Amino acid sequence: MYQEIYKNEIGEAIISIKKVKAGKKISCRLTYRAGIYGIDNSGSIKILFRMVSDFGEFQTDNPTEDNYIKISSNNQDVKFKIISKANGMEGKMDIRPWSRGFTIILFGDYLNTGEEIYFDFKNWRQQTFCEKTFEFKILVDPFATGKYVELPKSPKIAILPSEPARLIILAPTIATTGKKFNVLIKLEDIWGNPCVDENGFFVIEQNDALKIYKTKIAFTNGCVRINVQSCEETLTYIQAKYKELKTFSNPIIIKKNPLKYQYWSDLHAQSEETIGTNSILNYFKFARDFGFLDVASHQGNDFQITKKDWIKINQTTKMFNKENKFITFPGYEWSGNIPNGGDRNVIYENEGHPIYRSSHALIDDFSDIKTDAFDAKDLFKKISNIKGSLVIAHVGGRYANLDMHDKDKERAIEIHSCWGTFEWFLFDALRRNYKIGVVANSDGHNGRPGAEYPGLSHFGNYGGLTCILAKKLTRKDIFQALNNRHTYATTGARIYLDVICYDHQKEVGIMGDIIKCGNDMRLKVSCAGTSAVDRIEVWNKDKIIYTHFPELKASEKAYVKIIWSGSNSKGRDRNFLWKGNVKVLKNNIRAIEKINFFMLSSFVMQIKNSIKFQGGTTGGVQGIILELEKNAGQIEMNINEVKIIIDIKNLTNIHKAYRMNEFDAKFEVYKVAEEKKCELIKFELDLNNYGINSAIFVKVIQQDGNLAWSSPIYLLK
Repeated sequence: MYQEIYKNEIGEAIISIKKVKAGKKISCRLTYRAGIYGIDNSGSIKILFRMVSDFGEFQTDNPTEDNYIKISSNNQDVKFKIISKANGMEGKMDIRPWSRGFTIILFGDYLNTGEEIYFDFKNWRQQTFCEKTFEFKILVDPFATGKYVELPKSPKIAILPSEPARLIILAPTIATTGKKFNVLIKLEDIWGNPCVDENGFFVIEQNDALKIYKTKIAFTNGCVRINVQSCEETLTYIQAKYKELKTFSNPIIIKKNPLKYQYWSDLHAQSEETIGTNSILNYFKFARDFGFLDVASHQGNDFQITKKDWIKINQTTKMFNKENKFITFPGYEWSGNIPNGGDRNVIYENEGHPIYRSSHALIDDFSDIKTDAFDAKDLFKKISNIKGSLVIAHVGGRYANLDMHDKDKERAIEIHSCWGTFEWFLFDALRRNYKIGVVANSDGHNGRPGAEYPGLSHFGNYGGLTCILAKKLTRKDIFQALNNRHTYATTGARIYLDVICYDHQKEVGIMGDIIKCGNDMRLKVSCAGTSAVDRIEVWNKDKIIYTHFPELKASEKAYVKIIWSGSNSKGRDRNFLWKGNVKVLKNNIRAIEKINFFMLSSFVMQIKNSIKFQGGTTGGVQGIILELEKNAGQIEMNINEVKIIIDIKNLTNIHKAYRMNEFDAKFEVYKVAEEKKCELIKFELDLNNYGINSAIFVKVIQQDGNLAWSSPIYLLK
């Protein structure tokens, strides 16, 4: 009522610019003009932004430094006190999702009708992800009561992609001989936004395994889809270039009669209807057109999804779902507090089912509050009669409390997202003897499902993907595959992975299956990476039982990988800080390749043969690969005050690990291959020593820092 009565009487605001490129620094003016009530002495204004925006934090102390804001008025007697993170404010500025920004309090005089306040932003770094309507939400307390009224019209600007920095080629992982398939070629800026303003030509290399109809392909809006026909059974890649940018695709495995295809999905992210960015329509368009996904779901925080929102989510998934082309599932994130069960993703096979919220925390309509599921046990009970429903436990800001679990409904856990990498979560579930599959998703808030870069604020990792093994791309087949745990998870790379269990040379199960032990059990693993593969590990629950190392070819030069990984805790403060120095002795550094340096505070600085670095990991991997002039000399390291010296000649591809805490924080040093591409890797393992109550899964470690995990095969009596 208060808002409705006063909203048209409290003034207006305008912004001096209309658009800006992502991640760029801008200078602009936001002008507020007081309404008929003016603003009383000690009244205030809040300038608010979405919680997930990663723009530069405002400061008012130094006009020569970035992100400076000057606040003034045409009433010279009005002075301002500023409350922001820069001067010690902690917590949320307002109710989520509008919890970033600052507050100004007037003193010295009041503001009269028509008088203005000027907010001059200087060298303000913009957010790194595109948004059609980046909003300056303005709340005014004209009566100095502490009660705010929102301006009915917020100033908005458009955040556009920056210049092309990457060429990306995405293709199906499995193709059938003689059949055509689609390939997406796209340009991304340095922040991962599709370069939709770019037009030109891509040049594609000919390939004996594929019939490529044109080698010079015109594109508009930064991307193009091309038709390609497979010719023979093999592993192949598509290579292309655009100006100075060159790349190759994910591996394409061409088979005569594939029993299952590998479909790529991002089952967990949000749009602006809750805490994310851009609309749910743009969300699914991006997933289909730029994420090149086969499957997508929408997962808004339940306590913010109104009845109207839930109807909209169901209508949108129904509209976008196209059998054999693009599969969408309705769903929501059950967002209970950790003692009540923590975060869970609820996915429905079809539309029309209820939403059982953890609370109505941000919903004013309490007419359906009796449908709330107080804890995870109540949630499992409420959906138990919905045949086409399943739950995925995940780690986000909150982590799922695995003390609560339902074997029939909770079919998987999420091992990786933009929040981090959570192997401990998998180990916890397996130690409890839960029969769960493994998935990875983006949990993205930046509007880019399937291709979610972390940005510069909340997140530390590129978003994950789930590969679903199914016969056909239909809702029925995909949902059944999820229920059967026929999935593997990656940190976002479209790695090919196949894990099959045999007994007496007869196939008895694939990843995710529960099978009886025979007396001649063998595991067969096939893998092809999007980069060279460092090693493939086979695990039984939380222990490595075998490691396969591809052959490391001899080279006059040496390529040394130094990586650090792990986390500080299970919760929101999980970021583990790293800093150190690396010095190469009696050798020379030819080049440095950086791995996963996304965070604003992370850097690598080289002075001749010395390197200084600072970084952070939230369970995932960060590091560098040194290309050295020769295979000789020493490397001297001081990482988080752990000092070591290593002879380069004695290093192999078997990693040396130095552990830092109980959350698997560690750094590793080992040699890697010069070749970046990966051939098809195959090996077998005798499982006869690993029988009753085993959970066998495979982990792939790539040179570029990407990882993959298969769902376990469960061996029973």
